[in-house]
Amino acid sequence: MPDEAEAELLPLFLKLEGRDVLVVGAGEIAQRKIEALVQARARVRVVAPEAAEGVKLLAQQGRVAWSQRGFEEADADGAWLVVAATSDAQVQVRASGAAEARHVFCLAVDDPANASAYSGAVVRRPPFAIAISSGGATPALTRLVREIVEQALPGDEWVEHARRLRDRWQKDGTPMADRFGQLLKELKGRT
Repeated sequence: MPDEAEAELLPLFLKLEGRDVLVVGAGEIAQRKIEALVQARARVRVVAPEAAEGVKLLAQQGRVAWSQRGFEEADADGAWLVVAATSDAQVQVRASGAAEARHVFCLAVDDPANASAYSGAVVRRPPFAIAISSGGATPALTRLVREIVEQALPGDEWVEHARRLRDRWQKDGTPMADRFGQLLKELKGRT
């Protein structure tokens, strides 16, 4: 049973395209976060004295801006999101504090105490994007649940059929309350 003192999390999906995101750290774990942010078309700024090869390559390609130095609180200025992904506990605290002072969420990787946001294990099968989170408590189990969900998702033919049904419902003016039952009936015959 969850700790009753712990606040419930509000799941969100962020539109980061064209928005400034600061990543503090550039190691292997940070690299995965950076790659996801690049894929989301965020403007990614990375601050770290050293970087993994993949981060260096992204910087050379102009896909991220890498400042090869230590973190400074002013680095968080203008960011919509701060990702603290270092192995240095003091830098994690400082990055989290800089985000908090600017009213910006901080995703502190493997550091729930310094996080105001958590990323989840993500399943992407367009048009679906499903994120699973344990609030940072059990990352490995979260990954396992993601793999189970990935196997359970319907195939492309279900998605196409559901899109056709939606078009028909909109054309016919089918009330929202009636649609779910009709969808189940239609898809039941397709299994």
